[in-house]
Amino acid sequence: MTEEKLPIRLVYETHATTTDNEAGIATGWLPGALSTAGRRQARELGDRRRDDGIAAVFTSDLHRAVDTA
Repeated sequence: MTEEKLPIRLVYETHATTTDNEAGIATGWLPGALSTAGRRQARELGDRRRDDGIAAVFTSDLHRAVDTA
């Protein structure tokens, strides 16, 4: 009996816009905070991906990434 292997699809998304991004500052390893535009982008990302059947989300522990996810 042969086991059927389902394909794995990886989806990469960047964090949404931060207040540092808007100020032209490189945040680097600092947590960063989403700006008003970034919070809107994160909601839009959720709307766009909601029905994609994504089984797991992995993210950095930096605040900007967690808040986007």
